[in-house]
Amino acid sequence: MKQLSKTILLFSAVAAIFITLSSFIINEKKKETISTASYTITFNGIETIGTTERWSWTVSNPNPGNGSNGTLQNISHWDIPLCAAAEAALVGAEYSTDGGITWVSVPLEIERDPSIRLCTTTDVLKFNIGTIGTAPNNYRITFNQMLSVNRWATSYIKTGGGLQGCNMYDYVGVGCEIPTGGTRNY
Repeated sequence: MKQLSKTILLFSAVAAIFITLSSFIINEKKKETISTASYTITFNGIETIGTTERWSWTVSNPNPGNGSNGTLQNISHWDIPLCAAAEAALVGAEYSTDGGITWVSVPLEIERDPSIRLCTTTDVLKFNIGTIGTAPNNYRITFNQMLSVNRWATSYIKTGGGLQGCNMYDYVGVGCEIPTGGTRNY
C-alpha cells in the first residue's frame, strides 16, 4: 500500500508539472504573435580628438512599414536627454545619412521637444533627422571633457505618421560622472 501511495503521489506531481508546462507553452505561442520589433541603437564608441571626445551611434529601423503587423514606422527624430555635466561639456552634435561621409551639425539647444511632451518633461538634445526604410543614420556628440558611460541611458524616438507612443529606448549613452584619473569603464 505504501508503494501505491508513492506511485500515486509521483504520478500527481508529474501530471501537475505537465499541466503547468502545457499552459506555459500555450502562452508562449500566444506571445509569438505579438510584435517585438524595435529600432536598433548601436553605440559605435568614443574617439578622442585632442582635448575633446566624440561619441557616436548608429540608429536603424530593421522592419520598416506603417507600424502595424510588427513593422516600424520611419523615425522622425531622435531625442537624447543629457545630465548637467554633459550639457556643460557639450561642444558639438552632428548626424550623417550617408554612412558617416558627410556630417551635418545640429543646433546645440537643450530644450523640451513638444512632440514628446506626453512622454517626458525632460529637456533633450534633438537630432531632427530620422530614417527612411532600413537605411541607418549615424549620430555623434562631441564633449570637451571625459564623461562616464551609462549602459542604460534613455532616449526617445519619435516616429512619423499616425501611430502614437512614447518610444522610449534604453541605449549605451552618456553618463553623468566625470571619471577620475583619466580612466573610464564600459
